[in-house]
Amino acid sequence: MRVIVVGGGAAGFFAAISVREHHPETEVLLLEKTDKLLAKVRISGGGRCNVTHHEPNIRKLAAHYPRGERFLKKAFAHFSVKDTIAWYARRGVALKVEADGRMFPVSDDSATIIRCLMEEAGKVGVRVLRRSGVSGLSVDGSGRFMLRLDGGDMLEA
Repeated sequence: MRVIVVGGGAAGFFAAISVREHHPETEVLLLEKTDKLLAKVRISGGGRCNVTHHEPNIRKLAAHYPRGERFLKKAFAHFSVKDTIAWYARRGVALKVEADGRMFPVSDDSATIIRCLMEEAGKVGVRVLRRSGVSGLSVDGSGRFMLRLDGGDMLEA
């Protein structure tokens, strides 16, 4: 089986890593349309990477994300702030809480998070393809997903 994750940002990396961790027999491709992986991570929080918000109440936490609040309530019920902190801690990345509740790596450097995600993706065997934008998606007669890349190549998942 093959899973294709579209987008080389933090969510894409986390999704790709999670698939490989839970289903190590599955081939995972991570597609990024540009040459720059994790570009927004690099600049978030003024270059320190605002990882999450320290708020144990799911309703209050979701309110910090005005777009998709309803979906996020469900997502945070399955993977909480506590889970996020533990996920990074298991990989040697300590997080700290600022007075306003924002959480950053103790290093105050987004490179810490970028390095963690990149190393973990490599460790679990995620295959990363840069300059691989998706221009089309279809489902064939047998239920397989077909992705058309900007250059015309097709990938099956």
